Amino acid sequence: MNIEEYIIFRVNALLHAHDAKIVMRLEGGMSNYTYVVECQGKKYTYRVPGKFAEKFVDRDEEWANIQEVSRLGLNNITEYVEIRSGEKLAEYVEGTIMSTTDVVSYNEMSVKALKKIHNSDLKFQDYNAFGRLDADQNYCLETGYVFPQEYLDLRKKLDAIRATQTNVHKVPCHCDYQPTNLVISGDKLYVLDWEFAGMNDPFYDIACYGNMGFDKALSLLEAYVGHKPTKEELQRLYFHRAFQCLQWFNVAIFKDRVGLSKDLNMDFNAVAFMFLGMAKDLLGNYEKL
Repeated sequence: MNIEEYIIFRVNALLHAHDAKIVMRLEGGMSNYTYVVECQGKKYTYRVPGKFAEKFVDRDEEWANIQEVSRLGLNNITEYVEIRSGEKLAEYVEGTIMSTTDVVSYNEMSVKALKKIHNSDLKFQDYNAFGRLDADQNYCLETGYVFPQEYLDLRKKLDAIRATQTNVHKVPCHCDYQPTNLVISGDKLYVLDWEFAGMNDPFYDIACYGNMGFDKALSLLEAYVGHKPTKEELQRLYFHRAFQCLQWFNVAIFKDRVGLSKDLNMDFNAVAFMFLGMAKDLLGNYEKL
């Protein structure tokens, strides 16, 4: 049974149906298999996590996040989550994925959704960013990986900057607020995929826009604060984006070390060093602010 046959089987079983059919596979992410499935005249998404996904996502926490954020009316309806495997069935949102658009033109809509999240009383676990980064590094070390000196130097710089960020008030955050997780449906913005949500600096969410180019994050920051960003605000943004790049470096290195470059036909080693170069540029520019 291949992945598509398996998903059809699972959707039919969960919805007590017999007519499920694959519509398409959704792109995005670095390992999950997520398909749009039509069943009983309605569309759903079904996610099957890739190998080793459990290293990076706590499924109990993801399920708690989904239930908590449903109070805001920003996410789609989740029909089923299997905690053990991480498989998830959810209603499909018809609309336009923001990453396929001129994202800057939707800054006002995006800021409105962000502030609804950040100003809410949602109860999330602490995101624990540097705890996650340390864990990711350990996963790489367990494979026998030897970190290049350039990475170690950048991590040292990041730790030094972190010491200056201790007074930031943490709020509920999505923590993966990149345009691939945002769907525009009419005049509403859906914010999907809440597995990484946690209490964090709100600028962390803004920094996630850097996946579309750091200029997009800078533009969103200005829209969010409502004025030309101050030096301190820019420093916070650069800091969080540099952190994210080092985190993705580790994730990509791990995926390469465990054979996923071959399995998924993606050069994760090249992806890792792309992120390392981005982190170097960001921290260099941070020092010039």
